[in-house]
Formats: sequence, C-alpha cells, structure tokens
Amino acid sequence: MVKKVLMLHGLAQSGPYFESKTKGFRRVLEPLGYEFYYPTAPTKCSPADISTDIDDLGASSADDYHTWIVPDPVNNEYRLPDITRTFLREYILEHGPFDGIIGFSQGAAVAGYLLTDFNHLLDLTEEQQPTLKFCILFMGFRFKPDVYQEQYIKHPITVPSMHVAGQLDTVVDVAKIHDLHAACAEGTGTYLEHSGGHFVPNSKGFVTKVAEWLQSLPE
Repeated sequence: MVKKVLMLHGLAQSGPYFESKTKGFRRVLEPLGYEFYYPTAPTKCSPADISTDIDDLGASSADDYHTWIVPDPVNNEYRLPDITRTFLREYILEHGPFDGIIGFSQGAAVAGYLLTDFNHLLDLTEEQQPTLKFCILFMGFRFKPDVYQEQYIKHPITVPSMHVAGQLDTVVDVAKIHDLHAACAEGTGTYLEHSGGHFVPNSKGFVTKVAEWLQSLPE
C-alpha cells in the first residue's frame, strides 16, 4: 500500500526546489512504498524580508521565494496566517489523506506546531485526514511568539516523530531543535544528528537510518 508523505519546504524555498534537494530520500524510500508530495507555500517573500543569510538557508532562486509564516503588521512577530492553514487544508483534501509529514526548517516548525492538534488546527475530520503515523522534522523549532506557547504545553505532540539536527548548522541552533523535541509526549520523539549543516542529508547511510526508524513504527 502506498504511504503518502506531505513535504513542507523551508523559508525562501518552493515545493519543486525542496523536491530537488531530497532526491536521496526518494531514492531509498520510494521502493519501500512512500510517495512524496511537495506543495509550495502560498505567500511569496523577498530577500528584504529575510534576516538570515540567504546562502545559509539553502534558498531557491530569488524569483521563487515562498514562506509559510508572515510577520504581524502590529508587532512584527511572525504568525501562521489563515492563508497557510486554508492552503494546507485544501491541499490535504485534494491530495491526501497523508500517512506522514517531512518538514525542513520553517516547514518543520509549521509541521511541529500543527502536530499539537493537527485536525483541529486545520479543521479536518478524522475521515478527511486520519491520525498521522509519523513526522520527520529537519531543523525544526518551536514558534517563539507567546500566543503559541500554550498550544505546545496543553497538546504535546503524540505522533511518532524524528527530530534531526545538523552539527554544523549555523541557522537553527541545536538547543531550538531540542526545545521542539521536548514538546513531544513521553516516548514519542526520537532525536538524531547528522554531521553537516542546514540541509536535509541525502547520503544513503543517513537515509537508511531514517528508513529503519520508519519501518520500526506500527502500521
């Protein structure tokens, strides 16, 4: 049976760009029955909107920058806008239901927040989207604004999750990844490091570890 995976790209990227950067994943996991879907965030952004060095982010070309989250016009704190939630809901209804989610950086942060109460936050019934079986969060972090903190506390992530950090990552500090990992219910989160920086590792050795973890999960 095909296992559908929703792939959420990082800041200043797009679905096709993220697809090009995860070829190693597909090469190992597609023969195991996984099928990958790469939506592009509905909001465009520009280099002027981004405080981090573009090269460090692993961004796509300048005319193809997209973001899942936007700054609040009142206090400039970022937020998950309705346009993103509506887009993801409609994408899931059209292409899902999904078995799991893989997110990178900002995409992993969005996935991590939504996974606290996925169906409620996206207004999906259990029939429209059954409980997810797994998530893999590369360089994922908690949303900082205070308005989001209660959600992490009241609704720990119960979906089996893998949290991946890059030992040489200069964009997302390892402590932030541990912070999101700590938002998981006891026994549901797995932590893994790779030896590189801010990217999804595609080496066969690393992806094999991920595949072994996926295969260890209950059907």
